[in-house]
Amino acid sequence: MIKIKKAWVIAAAGVAAVLILISAALAIGGGLKNPPSDTENAILFLGVGQIYNYPAKGEEKIKLKSYDKSIITVDESGNIIAVANGQAKLKAGKEQITVEVIDAPQELDIDEKALSLGVGEEYTLPFYIPESKLITGIAYSLSDDKAVKIDENGKVTALAPGKTAVTAETYNGHKAVCEITVADAPYNINVSVFNEKLYVGTVCDLKVSLPEGSAAKGVQFKSNDPQVLAVGKNGKLTALSAGTADITATAYNGVSASCRITVSEKPDYIRTDLDTSKPMIAFTFDDGPNGPSTGIILKALEEHNCSATFFIVGERINNSNHAQCVKEMVENGFEIGNHTYDHNHYGTEVTVEDITKCTDILMNFTGQKPALFRPTGGFMTDTITAACGAPIILWSIDTEDWKEKNADDVYEQLISGIDGGDVVLMHDLFPGTAEAVERAVPVLVKEGYQIVNVSELAYYYGVTLENGKAYYSF
Repeated sequence: MIKIKKAWVIAAAGVAAVLILISAALAIGGGLKNPPSDTENAILFLGVGQIYNYPAKGEEKIKLKSYDKSIITVDESGNIIAVANGQAKLKAGKEQITVEVIDAPQELDIDEKALSLGVGEEYTLPFYIPESKLITGIAYSLSDDKAVKIDENGKVTALAPGKTAVTAETYNGHKAVCEITVADAPYNINVSVFNEKLYVGTVCDLKVSLPEGSAAKGVQFKSNDPQVLAVGKNGKLTALSAGTADITATAYNGVSASCRITVSEKPDYIRTDLDTSKPMIAFTFDDGPNGPSTGIILKALEEHNCSATFFIVGERINNSNHAQCVKEMVENGFEIGNHTYDHNHYGTEVTVEDITKCTDILMNFTGQKPALFRPTGGFMTDTITAACGAPIILWSIDTEDWKEKNADDVYEQLISGIDGGDVVLMHDLFPGTAEAVERAVPVLVKEGYQIVNVSELAYYYGVTLENGKAYYSF
């Protein structure tokens, strides 16, 4: 193992460097406090038993004197030795420093146990002592110095492709390790988001892609219109207002790429806080609403922050119990679709009036045009594609709940064989389906699935739905 530093101290050039060091402690959580009114300079934190080499001022050796040797002492070489917990004044040349001695470290940690850098890239490893104000007294060593070099402050410079392990060790022997892989510097970069047409309120991570065999830990992001799209240092993107903005990602070596994103106001039935890292499945229900069973389904979905798309048969709204379910759907952000007016016609028998009459009754009752259309029986015709006035949604999973109307059979279908992007067909007419959904929803949520409506599924999978076009899954 190649030792970079043997002394358990952090050296710096001059007294000014000490003050910079101490000030840096404030920025990372507690290394610097406001000193008492009679103290000229800031507080330097040391751990019990630590030996600290006070920085020289140029070539001039700073003379040190402790005013409380029970807490800190100064040896013949000019090192400060932390003896016991407490606070003591230290004379450093013409200046006065307050030294606070705290407990010795109990452990050393780093949030990133492994990372990749590009050749020529610099990165300061974020080793830290948990629940401690101490930032001094850490030494670094490398398993191999061909890939990287490291200075006494933990700043790594990537030298050549390869791998090395950086070991950090506190003055009292606690260690933590970070594995570093060095790859070539990127010759280009790509930046993208899950959908280039975002809705206001969406928060998501930008995706950065580099050529195979290259790496870049440091990528900076910039929005040319932060009022429309705000972007954080880590690539977190927030859509703030309607408009268009360009987002640029620049790697440490200057290569960059941009993507243009359009932001618009969202429909009430699309949620902007879903997790793009988790799989999504769309629940869809045909032939309803049916007061008792639809009510159970709505309650189960609402309790677990889920959504669904309900393809409504228009004439059922004439029944007040059924109509109340549609009202609840709209008020709680569920999506409604058109499933013809009376479900009496299939295929070539479906007329333009079958479609438009359902659209009209839903518009009059909810104030919203149905977002989607599903043909009865799934049969498509030219009349349907021309007259539906909405994207046509079919399915990838058919529970066949209409056959046996058995809750156990439907439940098994729902919790097995489903993948992210699936569109699941059910019917909210049947009590067995309602029971199956009530049982399956918490199980699927616990397994990490997000149950969504069709438009949400399309949005988060980057698909722009087109009127008259059929979709089976995403």
